Order: sequence, then C-alpha cells, then structure tokens
Amino acid sequence: MIKVFLIIFLCVLFIAITVIVTCNVAVLQACKGKKYDNASTVPHREVGLLLGTCPVGRTGNPNQFFLRRIDATVALWKAGKFDSLLISGGNFPNSYNEPEEMKARLVERGVPADIMTLDGKGFRTINSIEKTKELFEGKTVTIISQEFHNERALYLAKTNGVDAIAFNAGNTKSRKWKFRMKCREILARVKAVFETL
Repeated sequence: MIKVFLIIFLCVLFIAITVIVTCNVAVLQACKGKKYDNASTVPHREVGLLLGTCPVGRTGNPNQFFLRRIDATVALWKAGKFDSLLISGGNFPNSYNEPEEMKARLVERGVPADIMTLDGKGFRTINSIEKTKELFEGKTVTIISQEFHNERALYLAKTNGVDAIAFNAGNTKSRKWKFRMKCREILARVKAVFETL
C-alpha cells in the first residue's frame, strides 16, 4: 500500500513540475526580445501602461516596487517614449487607490495629468491588459513594471492581441522580497497560462 501511494505521489509531483516548467517557458518565450532596461533604447510607443501596486509596504514603509515604477514612468516620459498613459491598478475604497496614488506622484514629477487615463479595476494583470485592449485597441503599448511582472504581462498581452513591449523598472534591494516575489511569480505564470487557454 505504501508503495502504491509513493508511486501516485511521484506521478503527481512529476505532473506538477512539468506543468510549472511548461508554463514558465511559455511566458519566457512570449517576452523574448521585448524587454528593455534603459529608457533611451525603448522604441516610441503610443501608449504607456503603468501597472499598479500598493504605495505602502507591509511594514508601513514606502513600497519600493511602487517608487521604482514611478521612476521608470517619469524616465520614459522625459525621453518622449509614449504619448498617452494608462494607469491600471486596484481601487480599494476602505484602504487605497493605486491609480490615484500613482497619478499624484507622477504629476508631482512633471508628467501632465491630461495624458493619463485611470483604471481602478486592474486588480489583476489580466484585467489591466484587457482594459488596455478595450481603450487602445490597435495601438502600440509599453508596459511598465518590474521585470518579473513584465514577463507575465507580455505573455498576457500577446495572447490577448495587444502589441506590447516592456520597460523594466528597478527592483527592491531586499533579497527576502526578491525571493518571495520570484516564488509567487512562478505560480502566477501557471495561472496566467491556464487563464488564456
């Protein structure tokens, strides 16, 4: 009996690993040649898509992912790399509004408010991609987030027919958070692939 359970366990483990690897490879293939780290080398696109995140971390300190995405968007705007900006994130009435928070920071840094469109229903990346397609169908897009997030967003853009590239915002310096986000992202990519099937 123990041998049978062991065989079943190993089969399930093999299938799980195969699914995880296959989904992650699919995501990496979809973003090949579409990621940029230097604002000066990013091709001009009609629309920038800034993916939201909470402004404050769990410790109560400023969220480094949030701050770096603001920096990246400002750098692209100053380099003339997009004409319109869609800020897509979650609007949590009893807590915070990601698009509004990002807009406020960007306006403080000199990005004009009249080029911005806010989407408060971007609770998940696929929601943001679908909203981009709805509002800017047929237009070229630059996605702005951290590299690990951009890779999944590019996969979702490709499977939804959105012509997108991505600019990688700076990452957190915390090794713990980098590790946590990478672990989370592995499973998020599996979910993304299944969502598009």
